[in-house]
Amino acid sequence: MTSPAEDDLDFTKPAAVQPPQPTPQQLETAGREAASGGAELRKSGYYVAIARRAQSKIAPRNGERHALLVIEDDPDLSNLLAEIFSVAGFEVRRAANRQQINAEVNRPILPDLVLLDIVLPDADGLQILARLRAHPKFSRMPVIMMTGKAEAADVKAGLAAGADGYVSKPFKMSALVAAVNLVLGRA
Repeated sequence: MTSPAEDDLDFTKPAAVQPPQPTPQQLETAGREAASGGAELRKSGYYVAIARRAQSKIAPRNGERHALLVIEDDPDLSNLLAEIFSVAGFEVRRAANRQQINAEVNRPILPDLVLLDIVLPDADGLQILARLRAHPKFSRMPVIMMTGKAEAADVKAGLAAGADGYVSKPFKMSALVAAVNLVLGRA
């Protein structure tokens, strides 16, 4: 059995172990998903929601309502997301940098889903995702990337790294809420 300190993640230090690279099959699947999202982007100007449906409904870890961790450095967008998801019945936790991410992912009750920006002031969202996927406590936690990086190669990289969904900015709030509900099995 590991101690709680050994079980924690620390994004302020370099990764002790490099995460595994995606398999050719994961890259192929992510490429197909990215291509389908690209068609939607050309048609409507945003990715509606590339989101993988949960195999079954994910129960809230706190027993009451789902908790989201929003990792976003833009305070206005972070506040808007907190308001929208609170109204939709979610508990919302927020982080904007490595130190805040450490505090949130190491709280006793983990979030049920992470909304993760790729471009952060002191971190790379894809590296954060890779470290989450490489850690046993977080390897199956749903993560949706929400970012301004909207090229098919960016989407492919996010999905291949293990994201459960990818929504590009600017996005419609209804599309993001729908993606979260789909990934949690609430849809």
